[in-house]
Amino acid sequence: MNQIPEAPAQQQPLRGRIKQYLRQLAVRIVIYLLAYLFIAIVTIGPCFWYWYEATYVNGPRWIAKFYAPLVWLCDHCAPFCRLVNLYVRWWVL
Repeated sequence: MNQIPEAPAQQQPLRGRIKQYLRQLAVRIVIYLLAYLFIAIVTIGPCFWYWYEATYVNGPRWIAKFYAPLVWLCDHCAPFCRLVNLYVRWWVL
């Protein structure tokens, strides 16, 4: 009676390629976020005073913007904030 026509053979490989592309995109996003987090954490210690100047004095805004996600993460995760503070104190003091 009323049967749904099957998709052409050309659409099936396209769907597979789209799924593969989206998987690769998700992996790339995770890798980029982890790389950013690593770089931000490693550099906040030696660059603390540059960040402080950019945030509270009239320093370069790009530095404050670069570290803004790290500040947000520290505001929302207390154990992570303690670790970052210990690392910054190690560099500053």
